Amino acid sequence: MGSSEPLEGALEAFIYVTFPVPASYSKKRTEACLIDSEKHTKKPDLDNVVKSVIDGMDKIVFDNDSQITSIHATKVYGEVAKVEVIVRQA
Repeated sequence: MGSSEPLEGALEAFIYVTFPVPASYSKKRTEACLIDSEKHTKKPDLDNVVKSVIDGMDKIVFDNDSQITSIHATKVYGEVAKVEVIVRQA
């Protein structure tokens, strides 16, 4: 956010979490993960990741997490672990 002020009013959050494919997976299983035919059903639970991300943005992106009126979250496998977040006015 840099020097920007926290967002005000009702907000919606889009959280896209990518986990690396475990090195122990076979080549065939790795490919299945990367084309999303095998879903990420392992820990951590998506709701716990979302809670951490939202809590981490409190007082930075918005003044209070009660401003979030809608959350869209997804977890997938990918080649690089990352979390992508978009917060916008609802």
